[in-house]
Amino acid sequence: MREAFTQTLRHALTVAQGEARRHNQEFVSTEILFLGVIKCHDCEAERILRQAHLDSAVLQQVLSRDLPTAGESPLITGDLPLTPKAQRAIQGAIVKAQALHEQRISTRHLLLSLLDEVQSLVREAIIDSGSDVNVLRHALVETPPDEET
Repeated sequence: MREAFTQTLRHALTVAQGEARRHNQEFVSTEILFLGVIKCHDCEAERILRQAHLDSAVLQQVLSRDLPTAGESPLITGDLPLTPKAQRAIQGAIVKAQALHEQRISTRHLLLSLLDEVQSLVREAIIDSGSDVNVLRHALVETPPDEET
C-alpha cells in the first residue's frame, strides 16, 4: 500500500523518523508524525494549515514544549517502529483517501487522520495556536486534491 503514498508523504514519514531521533525517542508517535507533516513545506497539509492561519513554526513550538525528549539516543538502527496510535493514524489516512475516492494518500489524509485522536498533543497544539479543529477538519475534507507529488 505504501506505493499509493505520495512522494511528499513518504518524505514526511522520513522527516518524522529524524524528529523521533532528535527527541531521542525509540518510536515514532502521532505527535512525531505531525512534526513530519508540518515540516514538509509546500505540501497539501501545510498549505491548508496556512489557509487556516496556522503557522507551522508556531505549531512546532507549541508541540515541542510538551513533547518529551529522552536523555539518550535510541539503540535501534534503521527505521524506528511506529506506536500503535501512529500505525492507526497511517491506516486511517488510507481509509480517508479511499472514502474521498482518491487514489493517492497524501499529507492531507494523514493530517485528517491525526485529528481523529480526541485527546492528543496534536489537537492541543492546533487549539492553542488559535484554530478550531472542526473547521480545520472540514477544510481538509473539502479541499480538492492538489496533485501532491
